[in-house]
Amino acid sequence: MELELLVSVCAWFFGSFICGLCGLGAAIIAMPFMMLVMPVQKVILVSCFTAIGLTAAMAYVYRRHCPWKTVLQMIVGALPGNVVGLFILKYVPATVLEIVVGMMLIFCIVGMQLLQNRGRMESNLKNALIAGFLSGMIGTSITIDGAIVGLYALLIGLDPMSFLGFTSVFFFLRNLVTDIMQAMAGLYTEEIVTYALYCLPASVLGFALSVPVVRKINVNAFRIVVKVVILLAGIMCLLRGLWA
Repeated sequence: MELELLVSVCAWFFGSFICGLCGLGAAIIAMPFMMLVMPVQKVILVSCFTAIGLTAAMAYVYRRHCPWKTVLQMIVGALPGNVVGLFILKYVPATVLEIVVGMMLIFCIVGMQLLQNRGRMESNLKNALIAGFLSGMIGTSITIDGAIVGLYALLIGLDPMSFLGFTSVFFFLRNLVTDIMQAMAGLYTEEIVTYALYCLPASVLGFALSVPVVRKINVNAFRIVVKVVILLAGIMCLLRGLWA
């Protein structure tokens, strides 16, 4: 238990620092390390519980920069996406979806880099609903939806502070719903809660240390960090699907 707890705390500290710099990536970074010493089901539950504290802190700090209209539109789209995600989780092999999502993320990032953002997406109701739907579907079925949200934010051209406000508030609201559903289902055991209560302050500390750094990052550097995190998420999805 000591090794599991130590790895989990360190993983969430580092993941939260990176997340504080670019608005996503905490779970993408923390979960692979945790999976080395813990069962995947346990990793997911500890991560979901820990994430609510991290996203609450980020949402509070960056709330004034949040494009609320876009976030609420995406939340509406995420609701039916959750239903479809449950269907996929039940009837479609997770490996198939992981391979598809991984390839999609990799191709999108490569395409964006080649085009140098010349083809920017319009921020409107239709696009927000589609992005929210995809986020809900992928988040429910394979838990890695941060890259989808981050990719949409890049495509609509949000500046760094608006990006942080957008992802922070969206993930807080989504995590809140997820945690309530998991708690009502009785999934949070005493062990899960104990692990999460150790990881939570480490994650908030990692985020707090990132705040003075992120204000000094220029737009181009910020977008590069986000693209790297999304690319790593795509590679991780692809490898998980191929090696399962």
